[in-house]
Formats: sequence, C-alpha cells, structure tokens
Amino acid sequence: MLNENAVIARLLAWYDAHKRDLPFRGTRDPYRVWVSEIMLQQTRAQTVIPYYQRFLQRFPDVQALAQAQEEEVLKLWEGLGYYSRARMLHKTAGIVAQNGFPTTEQGLRELPGIGPYTAAAIASIAFGQPAPAIDGNLTRVLARLYHIEENVRIPSVARQLRRYGENLMPPDRPGDMNQALMDLGATLCVPGTPECDQCPLSQLCVAFNEGEPETLPVLPDARPPRPIPMAVALVTHRDQVLLIQRREKLLHNLYVFALCEGQDDEASAARHLKHLGLSVQAGQPLGSARHVFTHRVWQMELYHFEADAPISVPHGLWATAQQLQALPIPTAMKVARQQALHILSDK
Repeated sequence: MLNENAVIARLLAWYDAHKRDLPFRGTRDPYRVWVSEIMLQQTRAQTVIPYYQRFLQRFPDVQALAQAQEEEVLKLWEGLGYYSRARMLHKTAGIVAQNGFPTTEQGLRELPGIGPYTAAAIASIAFGQPAPAIDGNLTRVLARLYHIEENVRIPSVARQLRRYGENLMPPDRPGDMNQALMDLGATLCVPGTPECDQCPLSQLCVAFNEGEPETLPVLPDARPPRPIPMAVALVTHRDQVLLIQRREKLLHNLYVFALCEGQDDEASAARHLKHLGLSVQAGQPLGSARHVFTHRVWQMELYHFEADAPISVPHGLWATAQQLQALPIPTAMKVARQQALHILSDK
C-alpha cells in the first residue's frame, strides 16, 4: 500500500531543492502557462525555451496573439513541428480574448485544442485546482509508484491512474505537485532504466520494492511509421522558386515545394508539374532527404526543374530568396530549402 502523504511531502521537498530552472516556471499567468504547455507537447523542454521566449516577446498576451495573422504565428512556430498546435492556439486565443480564461478544468477543456492534460496543467498551476496533469511522464511515474501491471491505455486503467493522481494533489500546492511529478519523470523516473538510486520516492515506490520498475508502464505495441516515397520538385524561374501552400491536414497552411507523393523518380515529378500546368526543362537530381512524422516517414528525392514561365498554380507562390527565408516552411523541407537558396544565389 502506497503511503500517499509521504509521497507528497518527499516529492515537494525534492522539487523545492532540485526543480528545473525553466523560463515558464514561476508564473501563474494562465496565458503563459497555456503557451508553454502547448509547446511542450511532444517536444523537449530545452528545445521549447527559445521558441517560448520569442513567442512571448512578439505576443506578450492573449490579445496580441488573437490579433495576429496565422502566417506570422506559423513562422514563429517553424521548427517546433506539430503545426496544428500553433493553428489551434491562434484560433483559441480569439475566443479567450473575448471571453477570458475559464478557471476550472472542465471549463478549460471546452476550449478548442485544450485536452485533459493541458486543462489540468493550467487549472492546477494558474488557478490552484487539484487536477492531475496526466501525460506520458505522469503515467510512467504513477504506474511505477502504484505498481500497475495492466496496459495503461485501457480506459478503466487510465481512469484508475487519474484517481491515483488526484490522491497525490495537495490542496495548497497542486500546481507544484504536477510540476514535481513532471520533473521526476523527465529526469529520474525515465523510460527504460530509471535512476532509482537518486529518486526521493524509491523507498516508497511499490514497483521499486517489487524489483521491476523498468518493466512499467505496460504499453501497447507501437506501429512503426509508414514509409512514403516522395519526389520534391524545386521549380525555379529566374530568381524565384515555386512554393505551394498546403491544404492537406498535415502541415496545413505551411509552404512546401511541389510534392509528388507516392513516387520519388524524376519522371513522376515531371508528370506532376505538367498536371499543374507547368512547362519545365528536364529535371536535375539534387540528392535525398528524410523526415519522420509520428505515423509516417517521408523518403524524399529532390530534383531541380527550370520553368519556361512562372505560371500561376493553385495555392502557389513564386518566391524570392528573401521570401523563402520569411515564409513559414516546415522542417521537413529544410534540406530542400537550403538547396533552393543555393540555386537562387547562383542566378
């Protein structure tokens, strides 16, 4: 049986002495907590720091974000990935700017783009609500503390994890407790082999005392990302290169080069460009690139085509080198953008 009061006392004492020095800590401003938590989804804290600082410098409050153009928000997000986060952040800012932030976990969950974890984090840190912010880190910590040997993705097990998390929320410091659990999961109670010899909770942890913390949590088998061959066409005319603003859900509204999904050869790329109405010279290979998304891998072959004329294409833009630097372009196009800048510099 886990001594929950002892867990709370020991973990908060450890947190007070060892908490990570992060720029988004120490604030109870719901806007700043919200921005940081959205950025931290699927992204390491050290990666987030410079993005967070630049974002708040440009958008210091929710009104400034609400009044911005989406393209500017996406440009500041460039490199963080998972761009739907930025689009939803911008959309929700418009709602909050008009109505204010809800102060309860349930009220926060009603906002677009704010799920159970983010709602609990904001509610506990900004508003002092005893809501456990259950993410991957907390799931791992709780599964080990309570020695949960069932698949944590099963709904009934997830609900039990939530109840255990609620038991560990002290009424006077719920936000600190959530952040202490996050820090523990990020630094000591890590996936694979945890550093139990340094953990303040090891003597209380049921999994440690059973001798098997590294086997938990139990997760379903992950499917490997699906490889997708793709030809990337860098189409230039004089000092401009063709960019296309994506309408698909993945990388929506970001600018990419002409993409031929499913085929990676020069002939397929040329046919795709002809379908767009472009007349081009024979393509020149530029090498390969690869980008891993959550469920797919783009395996790209890059080609340079010279267009006979800068024909207008749907959602297309003939961009100069300066625009190529300024527009929001995803990390998946990093190698292609470098190649395009090199080509344009020679013109």
